Amino acid sequence: MKNVTMRDIGARLGVSTVTISKALGGKDGVSDAVREKIIETAKQMGYHYASSSTETNNGVVIGILTPDRSFSAPSFYSDMYRSLLRELTDAGMLGVLEIVSEQDELELNMPAVMTIQRANGFVLMGQFSEDYVQAMLDTGYPMVLLDFSFDGPDVDAVVSDGQSGTFQLTRYLIDHGHKEIGFVGNIHRTSSIMDRYSGYLRAMALSALAVRPEYVIPDMMDKVNYLTEYSLPDPLPTALVCNNDILALNISKILEKRGLRIPEDISVVGFDDYLGTQKSNPFTTYAVDRQHMAQVTVRRLQGRMRDGMEGPLRTSVGGWLVERSSVMDLNTGKVCGKEYENTDE
Repeated sequence: MKNVTMRDIGARLGVSTVTISKALGGKDGVSDAVREKIIETAKQMGYHYASSSTETNNGVVIGILTPDRSFSAPSFYSDMYRSLLRELTDAGMLGVLEIVSEQDELELNMPAVMTIQRANGFVLMGQFSEDYVQAMLDTGYPMVLLDFSFDGPDVDAVVSDGQSGTFQLTRYLIDHGHKEIGFVGNIHRTSSIMDRYSGYLRAMALSALAVRPEYVIPDMMDKVNYLTEYSLPDPLPTALVCNNDILALNISKILEKRGLRIPEDISVVGFDDYLGTQKSNPFTTYAVDRQHMAQVTVRRLQGRMRDGMEGPLRTSVGGWLVERSSVMDLNTGKVCGKEYENTDE
């Protein structure tokens, strides 16, 4: 049976989803008569909802959804999840993680934290399909996307500044004498990777450097399965911009198996500085401010819960370039940055 949504109630009564949300959420801007009619219609249609003021013993409940394909421990998203939990706890809210299977996403099945536990709002962390995001939006719950966005659905999103980050990384390589620079990543997989690819392209274009098609190297055969072998161009570029640090590590191991030294034979940069949290990152990279992203996400979600559904925002959270020893300066023949020391115990 199809879940009844706020859009369904609005269609029956001839009012907007914003009005439905305000009425069911106990917010101002709706007359008592209209509110009563909306609540009665919602009951008749079998719609269940949790007011934004509803609390459990642990506070307001926020469902944190992530696709099964994106979440593992340890991973970038498990670390982001911890940051998000800290911010929710500080704000007096309870975060409940639910990992959404590929089948549930494809069939547009709503999460259990919505249908059973009655969450007050949601954070969708990682890349969901546009159809699934729209289905979640149709329920009328306050919601924020974290680390991905869409041009279509009318929803708030908080992302890292991937375009500026890879622009800075690519310009760093160019400033150190590199002209043949490749990009590694499946640019059709997520909006975040596409943002990073756009930054790479912009830096190359502003320096009047050509992007050879064979220098754009996919890391996945589809949106789920990672490649174990890479079809690397011959000859190789002098540098590779990888869309994350784990990918940089994986491709570096493959290059080293082929007898290539980093950075003496080829320079490699990453993105995220996720390995840096393990004190074992040898790569020049762009650090993503995960804690700040979590803070902005929680604040925006609180605003949605408090003020309703006015005005979607896409917030891009900046980071900083971290210089390490994975880049060779072709102008001087010297290794850039600080020498890498593995400080893991």
